[in-house]
Amino acid sequence: MVTTDPKLNQRRLWWERLLWLIDLGAYGVIGISGMLALVHVSAYVVDTLLGQRWIITLFAWLMTAAWLGLVGRASRVWAIEYVGNVAAGWGAFVYAVVLSSGAFSGEASFAAFGMAVVAMLAMVRRYAELRIFTSEPGVRTKGWLRGVLDRRTRNTVPRKHY
Repeated sequence: MVTTDPKLNQRRLWWERLLWLIDLGAYGVIGISGMLALVHVSAYVVDTLLGQRWIITLFAWLMTAAWLGLVGRASRVWAIEYVGNVAAGWGAFVYAVVLSSGAFSGEASFAAFGMAVVAMLAMVRRYAELRIFTSEPGVRTKGWLRGVLDRRTRNTVPRKHY
């Protein structure tokens, strides 16, 4: 977007910074949740899954992959973020499904379910954005590996702004 009004540019920069911070926060929350799920989950979750600990391990590792998404988003390397985003989104989805059966049994259960749903929606939002913007129009690279390594967002907002 080319604009001549400095106020519009500042507003766009502000929104881009805000989205960047929201994405980093969502990746961080999902990554921490995955690490905690690897160590300990509540008895409610174990009972809901009828003792099937492999499901807990599966969604915990998927959620831990959010750290890849965080690194990719912070460094603007889409190839890394894409993998972390997809894994974290599926991990949050499985966790939300597991928590859904008892979501209305208490305030803590509802809060945990709500956080899983919000985190999953943040991953879906970023996934859609990644699908739209994973390559620059008109840029052609030679070779698959070079194409993957060149998938960086343009530094639209200079790092000095955040």
